[in-house]
Amino acid sequence: MSQLSQPSACVDIQKEVVAVLHAEDAVCMIISYIQRKQGLENEHVTLTEWVNSLQSAMPDKNLSVFIVGLSKYFSKQNTAAKQKYREAVTGQMSRGRKKKEPAAAKITTLDAEEAFVEIQLANGCVVQQVATDEELASQIKHFTKAVIEKHSKKDRFDNVFSFLNEGTSGLSVNKKGEGLSKVWKHQLMQLKNFGAEMADAVLSVYPSPSLLYEACQADSANRETEKLLSDINVRRHASVIATNRKIGKEHARRIYTFITSTNPDQIIK
Repeated sequence: MSQLSQPSACVDIQKEVVAVLHAEDAVCMIISYIQRKQGLENEHVTLTEWVNSLQSAMPDKNLSVFIVGLSKYFSKQNTAAKQKYREAVTGQMSRGRKKKEPAAAKITTLDAEEAFVEIQLANGCVVQQVATDEELASQIKHFTKAVIEKHSKKDRFDNVFSFLNEGTSGLSVNKKGEGLSKVWKHQLMQLKNFGAEMADAVLSVYPSPSLLYEACQADSANRETEKLLSDINVRRHASVIATNRKIGKEHARRIYTFITSTNPDQIIK
């Protein structure tokens, strides 16, 4: 299973491209976008044009854009505005500030959001903001992990509902009993937060509900079976980053209650 998943994960990774843009360049591109929108001439490339050039160069890739430090730019802008207002009120210039500062074009958060929305609508590319290079590294790490796990998670909840792929009559079981294991698996997956991987783990120890019921009845006094259920290992994500965990006490309690309860109106929470 993992041998099949690894090539798929590699193909997915190869389709993804992350473009990083620092705040200074992003601001310049957004200013160009605003001026073009106002009918003014500007030789600088806009953010949309920059994204277009990347997508044209890599037509088969999924592009994601990260902008680093834009929040710091807006923070400095707000601080400068407050300082200017304070000076206007007090009539005194702040220490360390030069009397003449070169006027520079600025953008607002609304300008940035407008440019980002245009890219998302026109190019299908989402722009994400990160404050620092460290946060960028963390985001890329999570992004890469999500892409690798995509195939292993894709079919996790397939066939959870019988009417999706099994026809209106539900799961089919022939005279030889083939299909009963699938029914048992689906019964378990009806429990809260109980995925296919967890159901497979339970089936590996108790292939049928009758075997689990017999085990529960044999030690009904001390509920040892419930403890054994909680310690069953679950292999998650049959891929290059496969991990292991246990069923856990809460899930074990739900399974035990599901099997042993004699109250037809009981709700398993």
